[in-house]
Order: sequence, then structure tokens, then C-alpha cells
Amino acid sequence: MKNNQTNHSASHTPEQQKISKISDTLPFTEPRAKNLRETLTPKEEIAPHPFRKRSSSLEVQEGNISPRNFIYPNSITLKNKYGIKNYSKLKMQCAHDSAKAIINLRQEEPPQRLTSAYLLYIHRTLFKNTFEWAGHTREKAFTFEDGSVACMPEMKKAGISFAAGEKVQEGLNNLDQILNEKNNLKGLTREAFVENATEMMILLNYTHPFREGNGRTQRVFFEKLGQIAGHKLDFSLVTEKRMKLASIESLKSGDSKAIKDLLDDISNPEKTLILKEFMDHMKTIGLESINHRLVMTTKEGETYRGFYRGSGANGFMVDVNGSFIIGNKNNLTPEQLKTLKIGDALSFTVPRAQDFQQTLIPREKIAPLTRDEINERVQNSALVQKSTRKIEELCKIVYGDPYILQNKMSEIKIPMTSENIVEGEKFARQIESFPQSIHRLRGINICGIKSGARAHAEENILPLSHAIFDYVYTVRQVGKDILENHQLEQKRCEKSVKTPSQWMKNLFSLPKEQQQEFLAQSPELRMQINTYMLQLQERLSPCEQKAIREKNYQELAKTIGTSVNNAKEIAKIFQQGKEIQLNMQPEHFLHRQSKERAAASWSKSTREHAPISVNP
Repeated sequence: MKNNQTNHSASHTPEQQKISKISDTLPFTEPRAKNLRETLTPKEEIAPHPFRKRSSSLEVQEGNISPRNFIYPNSITLKNKYGIKNYSKLKMQCAHDSAKAIINLRQEEPPQRLTSAYLLYIHRTLFKNTFEWAGHTREKAFTFEDGSVACMPEMKKAGISFAAGEKVQEGLNNLDQILNEKNNLKGLTREAFVENATEMMILLNYTHPFREGNGRTQRVFFEKLGQIAGHKLDFSLVTEKRMKLASIESLKSGDSKAIKDLLDDISNPEKTLILKEFMDHMKTIGLESINHRLVMTTKEGETYRGFYRGSGANGFMVDVNGSFIIGNKNNLTPEQLKTLKIGDALSFTVPRAQDFQQTLIPREKIAPLTRDEINERVQNSALVQKSTRKIEELCKIVYGDPYILQNKMSEIKIPMTSENIVEGEKFARQIESFPQSIHRLRGINICGIKSGARAHAEENILPLSHAIFDYVYTVRQVGKDILENHQLEQKRCEKSVKTPSQWMKNLFSLPKEQQQEFLAQSPELRMQINTYMLQLQERLSPCEQKAIREKNYQELAKTIGTSVNNAKEIAKIFQQGKEIQLNMQPEHFLHRQSKERAAASWSKSTREHAPISVNP
């Protein structure tokens, strides 16, 4: 049996064969612009049909069977029910039809048990409006309405040979056997489901049962498998490039890791959340076509180096050599989240899931304030601004210019040293003793006769001197307070808060009455809750606690340096803890004990006054 050229048609160029998509994420692979007549061979030999015995009559029939009969003569366009012979138009029509069919299929309930027959049903549903052979496997001869017969027992793409002849049905039978033996993967953990689904996807990739449409058919099939097994798969989060590379890697090298990582990304709720957030953002900014990019989430324990490209509510994106790596914001430190700018180089290591799950609020290292930062905060202080306005008012009275001392005042260094204070006091005394050393006074004085403005100016020289003294000491005190508060903030943020223990989480979920019952019986539990809540309350700033009360999770996430989802979890635990503490107040326990005593007393009274029955 001679090799048949099976890359869509004999007209495909070597370049096409090299880059054609194994995952079949597009309906067709568009050829390079070449003269089709030069690339079409005059005659293509087809291997004998594997399920027929040789006979002289069949030899004539088999001579007319060719994979080229799937396409129009002297064309690259697949024969279709629309009669469309323009490649691009058919591609668009096919994409439109299959997209509508996928929507309808997703509304259908899957069968009780999946089999390869359901795979054929999916293919027929997706392509029945486009191709006569929808739902038929490629290795079996198919007769078109025009009488031509097409068959593609052998198929090769991107240097990979798929199942040939009887191996196609053998692959489908193996799929049925796995589904039957493993009960459609029901009852498995998500991780075990991913492991088994990976093997099945590689099997179907190799089998490649259809002439076209394998990728879309497989994705719907695995979505339904996930639905039956209780694990949702969202293939809308997989780009064409990722699907192609993962499929090629699994078939060329036998490495299943890429497929496994792909299925893990689209079945893990935490990962699908940040992937969807990224994909939706791409659509919002008009970059919907990112199918040519490799987009994947981070993996725990791995280190990434690239360029920061922005973040959403829960995830962030790093460009690593042209690949888009999507990470959870909780993978970064709070100081990174607060300081990163788009385009910054970024290197980070993803923490282990176990380590991450043990931390509710991460430790944040706050850098010391720079001189410029201190100066800015001092100048923005309400007390300093009030003192500055007072000096400006008096300068206008004394010198006729409110800003006459602006340059001189700016020479006072912040934060203030003892030398700065001495210089400031010296300047204030200079104003008092020699006011005209700065500038001539407002108004006129002719031979001792002073204008009203001059008299008013002289009257306010001493108040101006005192205002400068006040400014100097206000600046010193405000600067001191700013530094002290910053140090307190550093100490507050240096503390991390662990996730509540499991028993505490369980207690939070109980009804109020049961919570009181457990806490009333155990002073130790009450102490542990109070200790934990004290740690949490000390770690949260007044502004952060206000954000919790107002349910402003975006602001809470921003100030802490975490994801919005984690901010919601922090707020939830804080509120639950506060409610339990309220239930632990003495009056609540006294009220409960009073109710219990009243109930016991009533029960005793009922027994004492109950009529005594005497047996005859």
C-alpha cells in the first residue's frame, strides 16, 4: 500500500503541512498563495479500503476513491451543501453554523453514559448544515450525492501521522472501553478527573476520526464528560495556539504534561476565575483575537521572569518571552502589588498551595519614608497649611505681598534637626528686630507721619514673628508625628494573620444558638477566639475596617495588597468573629442561663403539681 497525501488535500504545500493545526481549532488551514495547478498531482494513488476483499470489480471502484474527492476539482475548498467554492467564505459559514450548534448542544442534557457514538452525534450536529459527511469517520468510504467517493484512511499533519485504517475504529473502541470501565469518570476528585481526561484526550487526538472538525467536536465531547463527572471544563479559556502546542507535544514526544496543565487550568475554579477575567478584559479593550498567543496560568513552585502588563480584581499578567502568564494576585507580595507599573521587569516564585492557604493576610514590608515623602506629607498637613496661611495673611499686611517669605520659608529643612530649629528661631527674631531687612514695609512714613497702612504694618510685625515661631514648631511636631505613625504602620503591617483553624471555621458556620452553647461550655475556646480576633483587629487599619463595614472590597484589597476575592474572605471572617465576640458578652451568657433556670423551674413545678393517678 502506497502512502496517500492526506493534509486536507494533495494541493497543500509543504509549508502548509508543517504549520497545519493538529488540534483542528480552525475549520480549515488556508494555503499559501501558489498556483494550485502546479501543486496538484495528476493522479493520486489510494490505498485499498481495509474492509474490502480484493476483486476485479472492486478494483475499478476503489480506483475512484480518493481523499481529493472531499474537495472540489482544482480547488482547496471542501465540498459543501452550500456549494460555496470560495475558501474564506466557506470558512466563515462553517464557523457560524458550528458556533450556533455548540450553543444548542450546551443546552442539551448529556446522555446517561458517553460513548463514541455520542462523539459522532456531536460532529453530525456541528457540521450537518455544511458537509454531507458530517458524523462519518474518515477511514470509511463516503459517497457524495454527485456520485464521487471519498476516503482518508491515512492522515498526517505537522509531521505527525494519525491513526490509519482500522486503527481509527480501534481508537474509538478503546475510548468506549475506558468510559465503560471508569464509569464516565464519575466520583473522582478534580485532580483524578484531569489525569484520566488527559489520557482520553491524547487518545482522541491520535485517532483523529474526522476529515475536519476534530477539535471542536472533541471540546464539546469533553465538556459533556465533565458535566457528567461533576467537573466543569471551559474551553473558551484556551487559545488556539495553546491547544495546538499541547496536542503536538503530547503526540510527538509522548509528554502529557501540556494537556494535563491545560485541563487543570480550565477545571480549577480559582484558575478559571483569573483566566476569564483576563479574556474579558482583552475583549473590553478590543483585543479579542489573542488565539495566536500562548495564555496559561502560573504553576505552584515555579519561578517566572518577564514584564508586568497589568492586573484585574484577582489576577495579573506577565509577558514571558511572548507568552501571557496569568497569576493570582495572591502570588505577589503586597509591596509588589502596590508599586508595580506596567512594563516593569518582574520575577516571582509561585508559593505552594498549602503555604498560601495558611495565610489570610500576608506580611507587608513598608519601606522607610524618604526626605521628599516626609516633606510632602508635612506640607500637606492641615496644621502646617493653617500656619502657612497665617504667615501669608500677616505678610500681606506687613509687606504688601503674601508670598514675600515663600523662598525663605522653603529653606527650612524637613524633617527638622536642632540646627534647623535654631535657624528658624533666628529668622523669626530677625523679622521682629529688623523687618525691613527682608523688604520695605507697606505704606509710607514721611518725617514721622505714617500712613494707616504703615501703622498697621508695624503693629503686625510682632504677630508675624510669632507666626514664624509657631510654623517652625508646628513643622517639627508634625514631622515627628508622621515618622512615629509611619513606624507604627511598619510594625502593624509586618505582622501576618493566619487563616482560622478548621474548628474555628466550623464554629463560624453554626447557628447563633449552637455557637453560644459551645462557647458557654469552653472558656478555652472563648480565649482562642478573642486572641485571634485581637490579632486580626490589630492588623487591620481603621480605614480597612471601615472598608469592611461598607463592603468596599476593592478598596480593602488595594490597601492590604491582595485580590478582591481574598479581601472578601478577610471581611467575612472579621464580621463572623465580631458577631461571635458579641455573643460571648456576659449579658448574653447570663440571659441564656436565666432562660435555662426558668425552663428547669417550670419543669419542676409541672411535675410537683401534676395529678397523681392511682391504679385501681
